[in-house]
Amino acid sequence: MKRAGGWYTFSFHVQHSPGVQPADVEEVVEKGVQILVIGRGMSEALKVPPSTVEYLKKKGIDVRVLQTEMAVKEYNALVTQGIRVGGVFHSTC
Repeated sequence: MKRAGGWYTFSFHVQHSPGVQPADVEEVVEKGVQILVIGRGMSEALKVPPSTVEYLKKKGIDVRVLQTEMAVKEYNALVTQGIRVGGVFHSTC
């Protein structure tokens, strides 16, 4: 993970299936976010299994799993409200 301006950025490679796994979001969790917004792609091809959502909820993190365009809008709205929010966005399919 690297810091770019006011943002922490990182990238990782995830297959559409099995999708985003708990280990994939650990770095975001360590940053102390209240909400994690996950964008599944423009046609929602990226899977987010229940085990990942459960892992985040056990850590006290609210999870929003959305189509990527909607996820970006949700992320921006939450940032505007001053909420500590993290985002994982699949930018293609």
